[in-house]
Amino acid sequence: MRCTLTQLGTLLALLVAACAPPGPPTAPPPPEPERRHHNQVLRVAAPALVSTPTPRASRSNVFQLWPLYDNLTRFGPDYEVRPSVAERWEVAPDGLSWTFTLRTDLTFSTGEPLTAEDVAFTLTEVLEHRWPQTAYFGLTAAVEALDTRTVRIITRARDASVPHGAPFLWVLPKRYYQEVGFEQFALRPVGSGPYELVEFQPGELLRYRKRAQPHPFRTPVAEELVIRVLANPTQVLNGLVSNQIDIAAGIAWSGKQAATLQERGVEVIQRLSVNLQVAMPQGSYELRATPLRDRRVRLALNYAVDRQRIATALYRGFARPTGQVAVPGSLFYDPNVPPWPYDPAQARRLLAEAGYPRGFTLPGGFDYSLARGQQQLVAAIQDDLRAVGVHVEAIGNEESVFVDKAYGRRNLPKGDLWLGSHSDDNGFFTSLRTFYGCDRPAGADQRALLYCNPTWDHLLDLAAGEPDAARRRHLFLEANRLFREDVPVIFLLDVARFVVHSPKIKGLEVPLLEAYNFDSAYRVR
Repeated sequence: MRCTLTQLGTLLALLVAACAPPGPPTAPPPPEPERRHHNQVLRVAAPALVSTPTPRASRSNVFQLWPLYDNLTRFGPDYEVRPSVAERWEVAPDGLSWTFTLRTDLTFSTGEPLTAEDVAFTLTEVLEHRWPQTAYFGLTAAVEALDTRTVRIITRARDASVPHGAPFLWVLPKRYYQEVGFEQFALRPVGSGPYELVEFQPGELLRYRKRAQPHPFRTPVAEELVIRVLANPTQVLNGLVSNQIDIAAGIAWSGKQAATLQERGVEVIQRLSVNLQVAMPQGSYELRATPLRDRRVRLALNYAVDRQRIATALYRGFARPTGQVAVPGSLFYDPNVPPWPYDPAQARRLLAEAGYPRGFTLPGGFDYSLARGQQQLVAAIQDDLRAVGVHVEAIGNEESVFVDKAYGRRNLPKGDLWLGSHSDDNGFFTSLRTFYGCDRPAGADQRALLYCNPTWDHLLDLAAGEPDAARRRHLFLEANRLFREDVPVIFLLDVARFVVHSPKIKGLEVPLLEAYNFDSAYRVR
């Protein structure tokens, strides 16, 4: 065999390479999805936007505030409190204050460092101007910056819930906020989060762009987030299926719609995190002297409602009957309590025993919000009550009127029945205390009262101040038992809340449906 000079050179080069020491290993190519998610715009549909991109606008809608701001602490799964702006925290021996130690590497998009002065200013602003986050700091008396890195929250009584309220405290830049005032801040808000606001069209659009400076502990994937209002669920579904929408957040899907989403290949993340109940407002039945004053009548109304039929027909498996107002996963929830049984014969016996063998009519009506799409639910409850002789007219309210009635504003009376819902935002059932209990909202009159039992209030106050988790749970369960015995509501259903996304979206983390973000989400082809 004859070899040319070129062939001999090639062979020699191969031999030399084979005998040479190995070089550094070559990095494997990134996984296919990772090669496709750079410079992405993540497109999010929402039913409505916050009125301003500031914490003053809302205590919920967390996903709309998360890109711009950092919170003092954050939630992991099952209400586990994790570090965020605060690296660690501790309660004083007397239980009357909490001291938070902050990170030192956070800066606002103005370039200024985030310090304890900013945290103290933010909470003071929340408390003095009654921002929605006050619901999580009801026992806070004062807040002070001890140095640039340490802030102390002082409470009027022992309050173990403070770290659980801190995920809703979005830290503002004190100097910039005071310099421009709220109105200008709302137009050009500044935070320490990984994104900055580049466009806000009220009622239509929020657009965030990733900051040039990397965030010290958050590593979002998408270069931009666009949150757009799409209130029509059919339009959102079509957008998810056609990959024009990546994620839909905050939308109240019905069970039928959720089932359709799954059938069309859309990913549905669900959790039974909303409790539906029909309150029988104590203020209303005391003022009107209706039959609901009698506990036997309130029991009868509970026996009259066929929860399983409603869950199956209206929620298509995304709800289940319950016998309490707590939601699964909450410390207030008792897993040993069965759903309230459907027994119309027992309902009629109790009504007869209370002196109403032929039933009665409730003159104040049945209040609900038109904006929440619950007309079919109200009609189903009406039918069940009518079957045992109880008649009540449905009153559909515009959302603003419904909220004013809830707080007893504008001299608007509540109906005899009130369709409400609760979740557990912080693991201490703070949302329940917003409406139930003897303490009514400031300026409200008797019409705002849903339920008052001082012992129940006391049990929840003790639970909120109890540092030991086991003893705290015992107090919560005692309060749960007392509430069930008083029967201030028609117990209905635990209903699923959803986050839905295109099957092309990967990495979305939802530790709690009450508190989540899109940092880790990205789209593949």
